[in-house]
Amino acid sequence: MITFIIPTIGRNTLQNTIDSLIDQESPEWKAIIVFDGMENVKYSDNRIMSISVEKCGKLNHAGLVRNIAINLVTTDWVAFVDDDDTISKDYVSRFKEEVDLNPAVKCIIFRMKTKYDPDKILPAPNHNNFIKNKVGISFAFKKELNSKFEPSLVEDFTLLDQIRSQNHKMVISPYVTYFVRETPCAMPSYKRVFIN
Repeated sequence: MITFIIPTIGRNTLQNTIDSLIDQESPEWKAIIVFDGMENVKYSDNRIMSISVEKCGKLNHAGLVRNIAINLVTTDWVAFVDDDDTISKDYVSRFKEEVDLNPAVKCIIFRMKTKYDPDKILPAPNHNNFIKNKVGISFAFKKELNSKFEPSLVEDFTLLDQIRSQNHKMVISPYVTYFVRETPCAMPSYKRVFIN
């Protein structure tokens, strides 16, 4: 059902990212790892594809790298995780739960835990929508939307805002499934927010 796109510049944390995928409770996922300007590494797990591209991303501007991989996705949904982040072991299970609860939804925003923001949880539990600088790459959207990133310091927000402005149904999941430069841990759930 879902393919994770992982742009990488060869950080040594990439293995942690991959391990968090392999540890999923549900095995129903694929991944495309895009080595940006470096030789790719092959993985024995047949759910993981790895490719190498000429250097096209820059720090905090991985959108162009992600766009290349989006074109290779064969599943109905595409999701993202960075090579220095991890996802909870129930990410795919929670994703399936959101799709089952809301079959018309086109984009699911999962909450992320980050030590780099005073709110710690993004989108913040008290927000009824997502706003610039308070939402991250912790989302999945239907491939049929054909959405692409525009490189900027807020490229994740810009893509989500584009989906919102096109009036596609979106949901902010109550679950924290994405961990920015942290190891996944048990987290409380918050309210589910519907958009459009």
